[in-house]
Amino acid sequence: MNFINYINQPFPKAESKWKTIISISVFVTLFLIVFQPFGINLFKSDHKLLILSGYGLVTFFTLIFDLILIENIFSRSFNDQNWKIWKEFTWLIWVIFSIGIGNALFSFYIFDNFHFSLKTFISFEIITLIVGVIPITILIITKQKFLLKKHLTSSNNLNKNILIDKIKSDQKQIIRFYADNEKDFIEFDINNFAFIESSGNYVEIHFFEENTLIKKTFRSTLKRALSFFDDNQKIIQCHRAYIVNINRIISSKGNSQGLKLSLENCEQEIPVSRGFVDRFRENQ
Repeated sequence: MNFINYINQPFPKAESKWKTIISISVFVTLFLIVFQPFGINLFKSDHKLLILSGYGLVTFFTLIFDLILIENIFSRSFNDQNWKIWKEFTWLIWVIFSIGIGNALFSFYIFDNFHFSLKTFISFEIITLIVGVIPITILIITKQKFLLKKHLTSSNNLNKNILIDKIKSDQKQIIRFYADNEKDFIEFDINNFAFIESSGNYVEIHFFEENTLIKKTFRSTLKRALSFFDDNQKIIQCHRAYIVNINRIISSKGNSQGLKLSLENCEQEIPVSRGFVDRFRENQ
């Protein structure tokens, strides 16, 4: 695989942003206190530990700005389904750069003899890059390889078991799905159900009528939609935005983000996100 193909591979966004923010902030604080690199060991002050902890606090608030505020405002640009390795690396370089800006401003505020200039700014950016770029690169490569291997294994096992475990019932079970207003509803046989996709405050129900896939849209949450299936073991949530009928799966494939399911007579692939892979495999 050449470099271009590698960096264009899918890459999963962090599922727990707060865990990432806290972990990195604590790491920066401990790294500076324990190792005191870049001449910090020569710095003398009665408040040295407090000042060094301040850099960890700067990191904390910078990460909140980048990973929470910016990613929520521009959520479409950070869509998990379209996220690639090169996007992750580029975005993390910006995060490192912004932390460097924060560190420089913090130093200017704390130290009376600190003169903010282009030279000192570049120095802070270089130091921040040195501290962050190597572990980030290792983390990206390791994480992508681990998750890819794990999900490929899950996909292979799933494909082997699809025909064995598929249980279809000839007995009809009519599902009556109501919208939030409790007035609009639709009825369909559970054996004809394919999947549900959530979009904002609405859900799109996909089911078959005479081998034709039909889509109906209702105002509802995905959690509420799942309740209409009475805990049927073959109807499960596989993604924060999807519910799927396992009996309709004909194959799957894996990447570092999770699984992609192919359903019979359906062109759209259904994602299984990382957080649901183990649960999905147990129910399959």
